[in-house]
Parts: sequence; structure tokens; C-alpha cells
Amino acid sequence: MIFSDSHEIMKSRKDGDCMTEIYQHPKLGLRIFTQVPLPKKKGDYLYFLRIGNKWARLHKIGTTCEMLDRMKEHLRNYHEDIYIYFISPSYSKWTTLRVEDRMKEEWKKAGWQYLRNDRFIIPEGIDQIIIKVNKDWLVNLRE
Repeated sequence: MIFSDSHEIMKSRKDGDCMTEIYQHPKLGLRIFTQVPLPKKKGDYLYFLRIGNKWARLHKIGTTCEMLDRMKEHLRNYHEDIYIYFISPSYSKWTTLRVEDRMKEEWKKAGWQYLRNDRFIIPEGIDQIIIKVNKDWLVNLRE
């Protein structure tokens, strides 16, 4: 599947669709799930994910050039399952970093609780967010 198609799939998903497991750590048993296919081509990407169970509402925004390797690092660091909600198309490294910083500032101004390492606790009642890169990407937080 071509990466750009993943965003069409993301838009067409209905509430209640479950995520697809893409990796399980052999020793820890922790897993990575995703709503969108991982990119196959090299580039820099912006991602948005949830760490752990949905009741904790702990989310993270970040950038990477090696998506699966970065998600495995999150498994080792947080010792929780990872749920990927959004992966941007490939952009320059500076664009992804600029967008990440802009989104963090917007969410802090909105009063969301910020934790170190670019993590946020998103308040209850928020089921969708918009990530603005070159256009607005609607990200559904329901599973």
C-alpha cells in the first residue's frame, strides 16, 4: 500500500474499528497497535500516539525518521502498549520539528496537562484533535 493511501483509510474508519497489532516485544510482551500503515519510504514523519490504556488519556506527539524503531524505543521506555493514531506524510526534518513545537504550545494554552518528553494528558470529552501541518489532519481518538 502506498503511504498516502493511509490517510484516506484513516478518514474512512468508523468509530469502533479496532487497531491492528504490528509488533509484540519478545520478552516484555508489550505490543504496538496502529490505525494507519507505517511508512515504507525514508523521510521524516510526525506522529501522534497513546501510551497505555485509554482511561489514562496519556498521549505523545513526536518526530522520527525510523517509525518502527522509534515505537520500539517507546515500548522499552514507558513499559506500556503503544497505540499509533496518526503518522504524517514525509516532510523535512525542520517542518516536523516546527509543527511538533507549535502543537505542544497550542495544547499547553488549551490547558492540557503537559508532562516531560512531549506527553500530554488529554481531558475527558475530547474525542478528536486537529494536527496542522500543510493542511488540517483530523485525528479520531476513539477506538
